[in-house]
Amino acid sequence: MALRTFTTRDGVTWNVWNVVPTLAHNTRKLTLGTGMSDGWLCFEGGGIKRRIIPIPSDWESWSDDDLEAALDEALAVQARVHDAASEQAADAPAP
Repeated sequence: MALRTFTTRDGVTWNVWNVVPTLAHNTRKLTLGTGMSDGWLCFEGGGIKRRIIPIPSDWESWSDDDLEAALDEALAVQARVHDAASEQAADAPAP
């Protein structure tokens, strides 16, 4: 898993990484949305999370401008109170 950090034109620093579901995610009873079984690209910055589904194959080589353009198109992640721990665990970057 790659982790990238970039700063948008408005000064917000974002982390972006790919998330690939594993059996460990499935044991937490994580419910995946349509198309998410092959993974997604997670953006997190300023207390906000967004996703791109599926993971673009060449995202690791994108420029910061390309990442910002993708961020603009990414889907907002809606916080779910009853599943917040699983949601955060699924999108957490590996150490």
